[in-house]
Amino acid sequence: MRAAGFTLAAMLIAVSVGLAQPAVPGQPLPPPAPPAPKADPKLDGHLAEWEKKMVSVNNLFAEITLKRTDTLRKQDKQYTGSVLCMKPNFARMRLTYTANDKDYETFICNGKAVYHYAGLEKTITEFKLPEKGAGVDNLMLDFLAGMKAKDVKERFEITLFKTDEHYVYFDIKPRLGKDQREFKHMRLALYGPGPKTAKFAYLPAQVYMLKPNDDVEQWSFTNPRLDIPGVAAKEFAFVPIKEFKFQQAPPQPGPMPKAPVPPGGAVRPGKP
Repeated sequence: MRAAGFTLAAMLIAVSVGLAQPAVPGQPLPPPAPPAPKADPKLDGHLAEWEKKMVSVNNLFAEITLKRTDTLRKQDKQYTGSVLCMKPNFARMRLTYTANDKDYETFICNGKAVYHYAGLEKTITEFKLPEKGAGVDNLMLDFLAGMKAKDVKERFEITLFKTDEHYVYFDIKPRLGKDQREFKHMRLALYGPGPKTAKFAYLPAQVYMLKPNDDVEQWSFTNPRLDIPGVAAKEFAFVPIKEFKFQQAPPQPGPMPKAPVPPGGAVRPGKP
C-alpha cells in the first residue's frame, strides 16, 4: 500500500532527502540516462526557477482540498486538510473526508520513518526510510526532494503546457516503469511570477493526476505560508494512539500511498 496523500504532498514541498548516491563498489552501474530531450528555453527557465525556489524554502505550510474520482463507479469523494513540511526531511499532512470526519488519513515523517494513520481502520502503519540519506522509493518524495531540473527532464517527459498571469502549467508523463505504475499523466500548476502571485511564485498550486486504473485526483494547495518561525522537529514526532493498531509496512520499500490525476484538459486553479 502507498500512503496516498503523503507521496503527493512530499513531491510538491521539497524536503531534502539525498537522491544522488555514489556508486557502490562491486555493484552494477545503473543503465545510462535516455538521450536529453530537445531544449525548450521557456521550459528550462521555469524549471530552473522552480528548483531555485524549493532550495530556498526552509518550511512550508499549505491548506489542501482534494477530490478523488472513482472512474468505474463514477463516484467522487471530497477531502480537506493541510500539509506542513520542513527541511531536511520532515513532513506532516492530514486529509479528512468532508462527509465523515472519522474517515481521515494522517501522515507524519520524522526523518526516519513515515507513519500512516487510517481513521476508519484504526491503524498506524510505519514505513521505515532508508538510512544514510538513501533515496526513498516514493515518486512524490523523489520528485521534489532535491531533484535538479536536469534530473526531472531525464526521468519524465515534461513539457510546458501554458502560462498565464497567475500560473505556470506543466504536462508530465513517466518514462520509467516504477513511475508508470504510479500515474499515466500529470498536470502540475505552479503559482506564476506575476505581480499577484510573486510572493508564492513556483510553489505548488494544483495537481491533476490520472492513475493507471483511470481513477483521478485533483489537489489544490492554497494559502501557502513560507518559513514560519518556531517550527521545529518536535512538530513531526510520532504520536501513538491507544485505540489504534500499530503495524510495520512490508519489508520491501514498496510504494507508499499514491495520488491520482484526471484525464483530459488543464485543471484551472482558482485565482488567488
